[in-house]
Amino acid sequence: PRATGGSPPPLTEQGATQARTAAEFLRSQCFDRIYASPCARTLATAKELSEALGDLPVTVVPALAACAAAVKKRGLENLPFLAPTEMARMCPRIDSFGESAPKSFEAACAWVSQQTPQALVVSHREGIRDLAHEKLKLPYCAVGVFEKGGEDWVLKALHRNTGELLVSRG
Repeated sequence: PRATGGSPPPLTEQGATQARTAAEFLRSQCFDRIYASPCARTLATAKELSEALGDLPVTVVPALAACAAAVKKRGLENLPFLAPTEMARMCPRIDSFGESAPKSFEAACAWVSQQTPQALVVSHREGIRDLAHEKLKLPYCAVGVFEKGGEDWVLKALHRNTGELLVSRG
């Protein structure tokens, strides 16, 4: 998130390359929309993924940032995110804002899964840990595959952005 006093560093060229590599791995999946955290680097990642996956539309969901360490420390409501016009400049495929989504990370993920069965969520690696309810060792750019199992999320697979399988759970 970008607070008034400064901003996090932008997505590096290495980060953009990792996003494009992840898109190559994800190309075999059928996504009709990307849901993204409103943080600058996740929006830049969503832009790269959208372009590489056929200009998928992007919905910004504020609570998808709630898992990030800085947001947990200060609170989602205490961080001024980029204005919608700035977000759209960073990620031109943004066409909606999920403002009716719940304010907690897990509840926002459940909301996303109700919007579309095959959701591509661009969030923070802490989100994979939060949904899995375990301290996983994760690379900066990872792809977690989850299914809703009753009240909890079940981690089915974890991949590097290259597609290399790190965890498989039938």
